[in-house]
Amino acid sequence: MYQRRSNIQDAFLLFVDFICITIGLILANYIRHGSAFGRARDDLRFAVLWGMCEGVFLIVNLMFRINKDYYNRGPFHELLIVLGNNLIILVGVTFILYFLKLSASSSRLMLLLFIGIDTVLMTIVHQVIKLMLPGMYHRFFDLTRILLVVDYEYANSAVTDIKELSDFSQELIGIVLPDRPELKEYQGVPVVSDIDHLSEYCKTGSLDEVVIAINEHDRERFGKIRTIMEELAQMGIIIHYRVQLPDLNGARHKMLLNRGRMYTVTYANQVTSMGQVVLKRAMDIVGGIIGCIAAGLIFLVLGPIIKIQSPGPIISKQKRVGRNGRIFNMYKFRSMYVDAEERKKDLMDQNEMNGLMFKMENDPRITPIGRFMRRTSLDEFPQFYNILCGEMSLVGTRPPTLDEFNKYSFSHKKRLSFRPGLTGLWQVSGRNEITDFDEIVRLDVEYIDNWTILLDIKILIKTLGVAFCGK
Repeated sequence: MYQRRSNIQDAFLLFVDFICITIGLILANYIRHGSAFGRARDDLRFAVLWGMCEGVFLIVNLMFRINKDYYNRGPFHELLIVLGNNLIILVGVTFILYFLKLSASSSRLMLLLFIGIDTVLMTIVHQVIKLMLPGMYHRFFDLTRILLVVDYEYANSAVTDIKELSDFSQELIGIVLPDRPELKEYQGVPVVSDIDHLSEYCKTGSLDEVVIAINEHDRERFGKIRTIMEELAQMGIIIHYRVQLPDLNGARHKMLLNRGRMYTVTYANQVTSMGQVVLKRAMDIVGGIIGCIAAGLIFLVLGPIIKIQSPGPIISKQKRVGRNGRIFNMYKFRSMYVDAEERKKDLMDQNEMNGLMFKMENDPRITPIGRFMRRTSLDEFPQFYNILCGEMSLVGTRPPTLDEFNKYSFSHKKRLSFRPGLTGLWQVSGRNEITDFDEIVRLDVEYIDNWTILLDIKILIKTLGVAFCGK
């Protein structure tokens, strides 16, 4: 899924600036007249002036998108932009007051005080936001990990563009030079693979997006790149292609974007607004907090029983593979004996699943209390901690184990292009009856390709029903 951050950050900054203008006007009016909202019986005139300032500011920002390069501006540059913005407000409001014949009754000193106060206030707030947002973004979202595949002749400009345009949400993890595979690094960026092993590297590696910029005149090599792109699309990896527009079966959407001086076609199986992504994360945080509280209460009740029936840890952790190959520890209340993993190899011939997952109805490795917890899904509650940390989501695709992941084909990895979830489409479609792994993959891909917030809510409601019924 390609997360289009579009205008949400600009909208947030616009909202903050509205607040700064309001505070600036209140302080200026208090200094000039000794009142927060105007002189005696003059509050209406203050409200009109406030509306003028906010209106001029909004029109200017909507027309020119003054904050479009906000994150790349230095402190002095930011001061100049903010000062210019406030001077435009001053000129615009002065013109409106003159046109409405209200300039004689308006305080010029108050307007000048407002411009000075708002310039200082807005500059400080912008710098504070610029310092806080990277940490907030890293806390609640993942860095976008980018791999660059580029011919040597384009490498310098491509690496420079990506580094200059990268903000706190992106990380250039490596480069592939098809015509110079002998190099070990380029401009401090490691050369991580050659073109022949690129698909395998992406299948096992942890990355989100691949930028491709190659010479298209070599038709044989372009055919090889096209095959690799198809394989990347099957894995659910986002592709930014430099020039031409081939159709890819694994990615339904494509957008023309510019990355500095280089134009790319971005392929993705799903395109969504940042607003929906933020809303999904907000749901995860609220659900994670509630779930962690519930998990603590369950721990107090079931913890001693788990310990008595099978000595060992009450909460088990297992390495799982998350979004686009990220490895994390998934937590559960332990429902099996401590030697369960060693005994699994002896039970593989009784596996009831067709494919890469293991499932056995009367699994002898499960403890008595474990059977109860699995039937009621109580063993899953510690995963609300994973959700709160951002490693999982309330709704998504179930994360595979490492041994399952190592056996994945290209098309299987597409189910990892979405953040793994506590529940998902295949869980509410009869998880006890589905015995074909490819059917699970089909349902997961269907969820990814058609994801919306409303679909998540629908799945959550269905999950409550199937969990209550013990299914």
